[in-house]
Amino acid sequence: MSDILLKVEDVSQAVGVAASTIRKYSFLIEKQGYTFSRSNQGALMYDKEEVSIFKDIIQIKKQKNMTLEKAVQRALSNMSDMVDIADISRGLYDDVSDMSDVRDVSKAIAAMQAQVKAVLDQNEKVLLQNQELIRKVERLEDTSLLEKEKIENRDKLLLDAMKEIKETKKAIATSLEENRKALQKKWWEFWK
Repeated sequence: MSDILLKVEDVSQAVGVAASTIRKYSFLIEKQGYTFSRSNQGALMYDKEEVSIFKDIIQIKKQKNMTLEKAVQRALSNMSDMVDIADISRGLYDDVSDMSDVRDVSKAIAAMQAQVKAVLDQNEKVLLQNQELIRKVERLEDTSLLEKEKIENRDKLLLDAMKEIKETKKAIATSLEENRKALQKKWWEFWK
């Protein structure tokens, strides 16, 4: 954590959202087990790394079908991945400080680079999987809309056919009634 702590209002200005939104996000983040610094009066205080969490939440929230809770979880998971890398780096740095031989230092750097590359490869795989899932969801939504349109068209055609049948039945009934009346006339009333 850095030494400079910001108030809720400062963070809201830096991120571009209302202070109440920052408080809401803070509540959701703390619900996940993360704790923020507080002033002597109990007001929430944030360092620059924590401000980046809010920026991540806002960016992640913009994704399609992303709830606020999921965005908070993903932002915290991204942050924990970064913390893991920092811990690895610190651990390797401690190991490097104990080494006296240049070869040992270069081996430690190579190991750290390999670990960073492995983490980056893993992140890339996760990103590709997320993109594929997003494409699948979009295809499902498109298919769902097409099927809904087909059903609506079918229903419309069915209603039109039912109206036409009803009108035809009415016309047949009228014609039969006229024929019946014509047959009931006396032979001398044929001109009526």
